[in-house]
Amino acid sequence: MNSIDELVLKQIVLYLDGKNLELKTVDPGNDDERDELEKLDKKGLVKFRVIDASGDFIVHKNILQKLIDDLSGQSPVSEIIDRNIKTPSLLQICALNVWLRKTPLSPEQFRKKVYEENLVLENYTTLKE
Repeated sequence: MNSIDELVLKQIVLYLDGKNLELKTVDPGNDDERDELEKLDKKGLVKFRVIDASGDFIVHKNILQKLIDDLSGQSPVSEIIDRNIKTPSLLQICALNVWLRKTPLSPEQFRKKVYEENLVLENYTTLKE
């Protein structure tokens, strides 16, 4: 039997307030959201919500550790792929000036970027404590 902690699915939330960034994992708010997160988890994806930029994105489930590494000093800008099939996009998040930019991708660009991101995210298969 799994513990309750193992059964709780989380989403990643980035809080932007104009001068600070804060990353958290958050429990689902209701049963519909839990169902959505379970379906995404089966695909190796997670919901990435940005507060104060009005956005929800579908991203690779290992993206949290990459964001932490990127935004804690290795790079002032982190790039991730919004894997929502309806609006495939490149997301750029800047820690220095606290901004997020979403750029639409063509289907070819999307496939290429997803492939490249998957290769990078293989390094993040286990969360660092």
